[in-house]
Amino acid sequence: MRVHQLCARVEFGDAVSNHVIEIDRALGSWGYETDVFASTMDAFGAEVACPDEGYSAHIDSPGDILIYHYSLFCPNYRQYLDSRNRKILVYHNITPPEYFAPYDRGVAEFCRKGRGLLPELKGCDLALGDSEFNRMELVQAGFDPDRTGVLPIFVDYQGLRSLAARGEQAGRGGAFRVLFVGRAVPNKRLEDLIRAFYYYHRCVNADSRLDLVGASWVDRYDAQLRWLVDSLALWDSVDFPGRVGDAELAAYYSSADAFLSMSEHEGFAVPLVESMAFDLPVVAYSSTAIPYTLEGAGLSFRQKDYPMVGELLESLRTDGALREKVLAGQRARLEAFSPDSVRAALQAALRRVEGAAA
Repeated sequence: MRVHQLCARVEFGDAVSNHVIEIDRALGSWGYETDVFASTMDAFGAEVACPDEGYSAHIDSPGDILIYHYSLFCPNYRQYLDSRNRKILVYHNITPPEYFAPYDRGVAEFCRKGRGLLPELKGCDLALGDSEFNRMELVQAGFDPDRTGVLPIFVDYQGLRSLAARGEQAGRGGAFRVLFVGRAVPNKRLEDLIRAFYYYHRCVNADSRLDLVGASWVDRYDAQLRWLVDSLALWDSVDFPGRVGDAELAAYYSSADAFLSMSEHEGFAVPLVESMAFDLPVVAYSSTAIPYTLEGAGLSFRQKDYPMVGELLESLRTDGALREKVLAGQRARLEAFSPDSVRAALQAALRRVEGAAA
């Protein structure tokens, strides 16, 4: 049996792209014939994917399975609609446009189109969210609840940890290091994170640093963040390394003392899983997919009370018993995202589609 994957892009360092590649590897190991098609790809993506027009040769094959990854608006959704394959939609979520509207109207419109299209994609055999939050959005968009499920994202945290083991690490010690990993985009609310860190740094522990690791996407938002850091006189304590390679990312996780998220919209939040894999305590605002990814692990909060966030960080620094309790919960939760667990969920999804056609 042949299984095709169709997506908007395959690029180095992209979580959805890595998920597509891991699905392809798993399918191949189970004896399926596979291929990956994408609208755009970089040099890395070109090694594993073909241009999406190539999928047209398979579009009329009812015995095949199509896995369509929906993470942003892309014209190849028409191929998904026209396909006679058995169809699995994997929904990775799309940021609500209101987050981008004050900064980039073009990106906001792109998000609006992407979210608006979702109800038109419900003609599939199975629709999967990579979190329970995403699955519920599918149901809200009109998908049959009985034909929905959850397939977590493959996160190669073992590979990332191996890079840390091989590299030269400064280790934990010295200044208390607070870390955030993710794109510098408005829904991540990095301004709230900076303000929370400001309270902690000025009022609780001056021997502290904040690293904001991730690519800048929106120039006006990036400028606003840097202005905020400047206005709070935090330049000596806040760093914007931008996008980094895997080895450097592993080094940031290894040397950090706490991971802090103030994000207001996440479809999954891969860095939470990576943090758990590095025994890095997570402190996170409980929004959208975050409570489903953590499932009680880490320390979460529902109000953006900066002094309270600062005290949570300080408790992790000074209370060894609390820190170990948090880490024990995170280690247990990490099992849900092990490669074997995700492969089992993928196999179950395939059986649902294959069984429905039998």
